[in-house]
Amino acid sequence: MFQPGLDGVTFYSHNHKLLGGFYRAAGDSPRPTVVLLHGVPGVEKNLDIAYALRDAGWNCLTFHYRGSWGSGGDYSLHNLVDDVRAATDWVTRQPCVDGDRLVLVGSSIGGYTTLTAGAGDSRFAALISLCPLINPATAPLSSKNAEGFASMLNGITAAELQRQWATLPPITGMAAQLAGKRIFLVTGDQDELFSPEHYQPLLAALPSIAWHRFPEADHTFTTCRRQLVAAVADWLTRL
Repeated sequence: MFQPGLDGVTFYSHNHKLLGGFYRAAGDSPRPTVVLLHGVPGVEKNLDIAYALRDAGWNCLTFHYRGSWGSGGDYSLHNLVDDVRAATDWVTRQPCVDGDRLVLVGSSIGGYTTLTAGAGDSRFAALISLCPLINPATAPLSSKNAEGFASMLNGITAAELQRQWATLPPITGMAAQLAGKRIFLVTGDQDELFSPEHYQPLLAALPSIAWHRFPEADHTFTTCRRQLVAAVADWLTRL
C-alpha cells in the first residue's frame, strides 16, 4: 500500500544536482505518473496540476533544470532534454511508479521540451503540451523577455538565451517521430507569446493531436486555472 505525500528529491544530470518534488499518490499498486516540466525561467510551476493529479491517483514529479531555482550547473535550452531524461530515469526507479503509464506534461518551453523529449523516448505513454513553443522562427524571444528570464537563471546572458532560442529546431521537423503518439495540446487564444496561428503547422503535420483552446486564456492561463487543471486531469483519466 502506497501512502500519499510530498518528498523533496535530488538526482543528477551530467554530474549536476537537480532539485525537485515528488507528489506521491495513494494506492495499493504502482501508480501512473506524470513528469511535469516548467517553462523559462520557471516562475509558473503549475503546482496546482501536481496536487490535482495526486488527488486523482497519479504520482507527479516536478523538478528544476540545471541552472534554475537552486539546481546546479549553468542554464541552457540545449540541456533541457537531457535533464528530462535524468528525471525520467529517477522516477522509473521508484517502486510506486507504474513505468507503463508514464506521461510527460510541460508548459511553454517545457511544452516544447515535452514534445522534443517525447519524440525520442518511448517510455512515455502520452504527452501533454501547454502553450508550447513550436517554431522559434515564427515566435522569436524578445530582448525584454530574454533579459527578464536571464536575470533569474545561472550562467547565461540574455543575448545567449536569445541565440539558443533561435537555434532550437522546430517541432514540425519531429513529426515523423511524434506520429502515432497520444498528444494533448492546450492553448490560450489570448496568449501574448504564441498566437493560435503558431500551432497550425504542427496540427497540419499531426492531425491526430487533440487540441483544446481556451478563448480567454493568456500564456499562463491566469483566468482559467481550475478549468486547465480539470482539462488535463480529465484527458489523463481517459488514457
